[in-house]
Amino acid sequence: MKSDISLTEAFELFRVEQIVYKNQSDRTEEMHGLALKQLLEFFGEDIMMSELTFDKIRKWKDWLSKNKKPNTVRGYIIKLRVVVKYCQLKGYPVINHELIGIPKRDATVVDFLEVDEVKKLIEASFKKSAGYSRFKRYRNRAILSLLFSSGIRNGELCAINACQIKPGDNTFTIIGKGNKARLCFMDDETHKYIDEYMALRNDNSPALFISEQNKGARISNEVVQMVVKNCAEKAGLRKSVHPHTLRHSFATDLLRNNTNVVYVKEFLGHESIQTTMAYTHVVDEDLRAIHMSKHTTVAVA
Repeated sequence: MKSDISLTEAFELFRVEQIVYKNQSDRTEEMHGLALKQLLEFFGEDIMMSELTFDKIRKWKDWLSKNKKPNTVRGYIIKLRVVVKYCQLKGYPVINHELIGIPKRDATVVDFLEVDEVKKLIEASFKKSAGYSRFKRYRNRAILSLLFSSGIRNGELCAINACQIKPGDNTFTIIGKGNKARLCFMDDETHKYIDEYMALRNDNSPALFISEQNKGARISNEVVQMVVKNCAEKAGLRKSVHPHTLRHSFATDLLRNNTNVVYVKEFLGHESIQTTMAYTHVVDEDLRAIHMSKHTTVAVA
């Protein structure tokens, strides 16, 4: 058995030999670092892995639960568990990873827009107003329409290059979560909006969507979030709307139109069908409403 190793050393070992080596996403590496940060904050020092007991992990979980959402706590525990498992595999003196139970995933409430609300959102993005340039009107309309039409994530949208959108072709390939290639689709109207936006461009940037202030600079996640938020306010939507809301709306629309959940999973680029199942509660509510309005109740005195 190898000599002892500290929490920081263990997390760094896993980061280098697993996350970096396997070319996992920046988000995975970020969550890995956040889990370590929370451990160090809880213990107040960098303890040795051999000192990590189930009782200490349980107390850490209770401490996290006071300020973090259940699924966030679950994510941190999973990060710790894989590091412990890797150290165990490498021969370091650590607790058996199987003793570190993974809490059940908390039910997720999916926020989405109805189709008429999406229409209002896109229409609002194209309305003229003081200080709202023609470039932004055309660009923002294309952004919102593409988010709803394809169901791609904010980061995926920002990473698209103009050369990926081909004339007369409503399909395009992106590198999604986990650095996996995924075929995506858009409708004719969205393609038209993109073509009209691109006709205004006279720069050499490879990016599909760029900043107006810094011509040629690729648009950022934060700018897209602001675009969605501002357009939602202009549309008078009384909901908290984010780029991911349009992704949820895309999935909900497919399921309401009787699309097999397995196909929805592929459209969204989910690794697990369980992640996609979070959207099915919307259809369940539709069924409940239909049952209440269509089923004949038999009353017996």
